[in-house]
Amino acid sequence: MTRTRRRTALLLAALSLCTLPLVHSAPRAEAAGPAHCAPGALPVHPDLPGTAQGQLVALQPDAGPRSGGTQVTLTGANLTPYTRVLFGTLAPDGCFTGLEATDVVVLSDTSVLAVAPEWPAAATVSVYAATPCGQLTNPLPFTYLA
Repeated sequence: MTRTRRRTALLLAALSLCTLPLVHSAPRAEAAGPAHCAPGALPVHPDLPGTAQGQLVALQPDAGPRSGGTQVTLTGANLTPYTRVLFGTLAPDGCFTGLEATDVVVLSDTSVLAVAPEWPAAATVSVYAATPCGQLTNPLPFTYLA
């Protein structure tokens, strides 16, 4: 009984850290972040207690047009709670700047589908899977072609 109560308390504590809305099709990853995050930057929490860290191992395809619309498959482990996919840059201060994928579908604990957002210029960006609380997986590169 005590173990179950501790796990429940830990889960509730982790959930209380959640400040980001669950949005699958927002064009930008925006949230009211801490004071150190620029307006429009998304605060992230790489290590929330009581949660299994998701990991990405493959991104297919890993390139697409700047106009967006490329359906991307993210493959990895512990991906079930990762219901958002972010394209952009994570600053050293923990603020993410970029765009959120549209039409995110979690297929299983090892596979997530997402549609790449439009990007303003040819560039290589990082792709992360994210929980509604802002916990991120490791990044994989995605190249927007001219």
